[in-house]
Amino acid sequence: MLKQQYRLKKRKAFNYIYRHGKSIGSDCLTLVFVSAKMKDTDKRVGFSASKKVGNSVIRHKSVRKMREAVRSLLNNIAPDHNYIFVAKEEIKNKTVLEITKAVEYVLRKGGCFHEN
Repeated sequence: MLKQQYRLKKRKAFNYIYRHGKSIGSDCLTLVFVSAKMKDTDKRVGFSASKKVGNSVIRHKSVRKMREAVRSLLNNIAPDHNYIFVAKEEIKNKTVLEITKAVEYVLRKGGCFHEN
C-alpha cells in the first residue's frame, strides 16, 4: 500500500497537474507530472482511470496494479514533483510486472527516474 504522505487526493491538485504538467505516454498508461510548488515537500502520486478502461471493477483493479507498480519503484522516483498515472484501455490485459516496466519507461523518458 502506498503511504499516506505520498498520495494526491484533492481535485484541485489533480486539476493543477493536468493544466500545468508535462505528459508522457506508453502503451498502457500516461504519466503527467509537474514540479512541486513547495520545495520542502516530497513526491506525491495520484492515479486515474476513466470509464474508457472499463466498468468500476476493472478500473479499480487497474488502479491497484498501477499503485503496486509505483510502490515498488518509489525510492527511484525523483522528489519535489507531483505525478499522476492515467490508465489507458490496454492496461486491463497487463500484469503488474508489465505495468511496472511501463511505469519505469515513462519515468525514464521524463527524466524522473534515478538509479540507487
